[in-house]
Amino acid sequence: MIGVVLKRLFFFFLCAITAAVDISAQQAVKILPLGNSITEGYTDGTLTAPQMKGYRYDLKQLLESSGFLIDFVGSQQNGSLYFNDCQHGGIGGSRDQYVARLLTDGYDERWGVQIINPPGPYLDVYNPDIILLHIGTNDITHESESELYDNEKISSIFNLIDQYEARAGKEVIVFMALIINRKDCVTGCYTTSVWNNFIKNIALNRIAAGDKIVIVDMEKSAGFLYTDVDMADDLHPNATGYTKMAALWSSSILANYNTPPVISGIPDQQLEEGGSPVLISLDEYVTDLQDLDQDITWTFRQIADTNLNITINTSRQLSAAPLDNDWYGSQTVVFTATDKGLNGKYVKSCTDTVKFTVRPVNDAPLFTSTPVLTVDKGQNYIYTVSAMDVDTTDTLVFTLTQKPEWITYYPSNRLITGIPQHAGTYPVTVTVNDGHISVNQSFEVQVIGSTGLDENGPEGSISVYPNPARNNIILEIKSREGDIDFQLFNIKGIPVIRRIICQTCDTRISLNQANIAPGIYFYRIIASGRVTTGKIIIGHP
Repeated sequence: MIGVVLKRLFFFFLCAITAAVDISAQQAVKILPLGNSITEGYTDGTLTAPQMKGYRYDLKQLLESSGFLIDFVGSQQNGSLYFNDCQHGGIGGSRDQYVARLLTDGYDERWGVQIINPPGPYLDVYNPDIILLHIGTNDITHESESELYDNEKISSIFNLIDQYEARAGKEVIVFMALIINRKDCVTGCYTTSVWNNFIKNIALNRIAAGDKIVIVDMEKSAGFLYTDVDMADDLHPNATGYTKMAALWSSSILANYNTPPVISGIPDQQLEEGGSPVLISLDEYVTDLQDLDQDITWTFRQIADTNLNITINTSRQLSAAPLDNDWYGSQTVVFTATDKGLNGKYVKSCTDTVKFTVRPVNDAPLFTSTPVLTVDKGQNYIYTVSAMDVDTTDTLVFTLTQKPEWITYYPSNRLITGIPQHAGTYPVTVTVNDGHISVNQSFEVQVIGSTGLDENGPEGSISVYPNPARNNIILEIKSREGDIDFQLFNIKGIPVIRRIICQTCDTRISLNQANIAPGIYFYRIIASGRVTTGKIIIGHP
């Protein structure tokens, strides 16, 4: 970014050809010129109202050439022949108490006119940021010493301004003139200087108490020659004198009024769920007439929720990313740029609202179950597979894409089970798909043969039927030696659902399964010292 001096030159150049981009982005500084006929622009009585541009026209040119966007405000209009922005609050013949009454309810005591209708506080209508106060000329001319040096008349004006600030919740800076003196010092010159010292002391006391007042010494610092060179008559400047007034007003404002930073629309941002943070160089979006980029302090607040991790480093580089990598949606953030003010005073801020939108990206499903890797030969192998997906609207579909013959997969409850009859190593692959991405879980099941069941029992010596069974399970024993132990397990291998142990059983045993829930079951028969295992379906699984 460019420095303060270069910025002002840049603004001046743009004003010479068209409205500058940064100026158009500014909020106009509302200036209320407040006073009497000198504020109005009166000279020697020869000018018409449209010709009375006073100091206001030149002041507008000077301030805007320095980068300000100016809006003169007030109930009066003079100088329209030269510019449209010719409003002000100067009323010819006005005195201090008339100014106070005008600010109170909008009534002009000098001419007996209700300017604000319905009656109400004058400042509330025009909402100035700056007041240029040049008062006392008519008081010196028409009032006695006791009337002139009435502290309450001046204090009431400042009190009314303070009250407006409290109502409006804003800062108003009063540039108070030590008023111009009189032509050739024939009469009133000493009184004018005494008056200026009087109001200067009032202002200094109020400044010490915290009032925002800037003293502008028009009498001695504007370069006035109190002759025909700068004066049109005994009281009023001519065009040259008004130009000198404009120059001093302008230099005082430039030295003492801090304009707020201007944020030129930080664009709304788009991110991807779980993607890289968005990076923004905030210097690219702010300008300030008085301050360099490094003098701007940035803060932010997230509206409603706090879904983003936002940081701003010392180089005003912003980084923003979701706090949760799986979050997506919109987050509104208000950014505030605050300048350093003038000598620690008059600090100004501006804000901009930015919408961050995080687009959803499909997340792969994740297995949450750990496979069972070993089983004894002849024992029931059981592994219930499970997975999760942060995209809660996705439907997960599981398939068994690789398995040995002795394993069966039951999709309804994602059960992988079976009874191996031979020792060895068997590869298994489970696949889960969320409708977009497939993820595999591959593993090997080690069947241990040393502790398994005897697979060499007398083949066909015991039959279990029918399969599926509807009413009764029949055990038919063709030959036996010793006891028979029949055990029925659920599909997970536990607990024992039915068990029959007998020594003198018939060769045909009927087991009523009416109270057994439909499903898939495993059985184990120990007879004649040998073990027979198998699977049976009861009812309609």
